[in-house]
Amino acid sequence: MNKERYNIFVISSDFNNDIVENLFLGVNKCFKDKKFSGNIIRVNVPGAFELPYMAKQIVESKNENVDCIITLGCVIKGETAHFEYISNACTQSLANLTIQSNVPIMFGVITAYNKEQAIKRSGTDFEEETNYNIGYNVASAAIKTIISKEKNNL
Repeated sequence: MNKERYNIFVISSDFNNDIVENLFLGVNKCFKDKKFSGNIIRVNVPGAFELPYMAKQIVESKNENVDCIITLGCVIKGETAHFEYISNACTQSLANLTIQSNVPIMFGVITAYNKEQAIKRSGTDFEEETNYNIGYNVASAAIKTIISKEKNNL
């Protein structure tokens, strides 16, 4: 890794905050475990639908010190089609922005059919072998992407 410290923007949804906070703990744990010296700049938005907007604002800020953006959110299915619309809009918008951007944008949004699934995907018992935390995994992917980008002079 060439830089002494990397600037990682973490955009967190306030909706389903208990789950998203667990994801953020996973991000921090991963950076600590992998001894990745990142300067985490956290930005909060109301919900998952607003994640792409804020990611676009950060990308377009022309801030050359943005090494990566991690998005964290949680959408849980309810009784209406709202879940499908929000999940699809968030996913597609972030995917399109990722392709158009020079900044890696990582997708750390849980889309679950119920609260129990979301809890399992945001577990914070990091000593447990079967623990699964999307925040941890997306932070690991962010580190690998940044290193790959550097290694290939991209």
